[in-house]
Amino acid sequence: MTIERPMFPPVDPTRRRFLAVAAVGSMVGAGSLGFAAAAPNDVPQAVTVPLAPGKPVSTSAPDPMFGMIEAHRKADRDHEAALDEQERLEWIGDDAADSAAEASCHAAFKAFDALLSAAATTVPGILAQLAYLQEIAEREAWMFNDRADSAPRLIEGFSASIANVRAVLS
Repeated sequence: MTIERPMFPPVDPTRRRFLAVAAVGSMVGAGSLGFAAAAPNDVPQAVTVPLAPGKPVSTSAPDPMFGMIEAHRKADRDHEAALDEQERLEWIGDDAADSAAEASCHAAFKAFDALLSAAATTVPGILAQLAYLQEIAEREAWMFNDRADSAPRLIEGFSASIANVRAVLS
């Protein structure tokens, strides 16, 4: 059995930024769309900043969303490596092949579930989350359809994100 990994063309960052800003704006209403669209062009899209473990979040600390994105990326990379190992084991006829990627699959799913409902604390964090979720949707849309509660999780997470940002701004 051969696993083929599809190649995807690069996504226009300007289009991605526009879609991310439009999604945030549609969630918070027309009054906030102007604020979101006026965000500076140097806002990171899916660039991650690692967080120090156990460090409390403050207005001067990096948004925890960046750490969650990086955690999911790492879990995804680990799962890819496990799938490669599973494929190798299948080729040599090892009975352990069936369970080689099971733990990493569960870890990747847990990281994705946490990312779906996570609350950002800054506008760049919200935009990074939207951009990253859009990347996932473009290459693996099934991940959103595979969970019956994806939409409610996203709405709760983004509502909490907006409340976090409003609290800092007021």
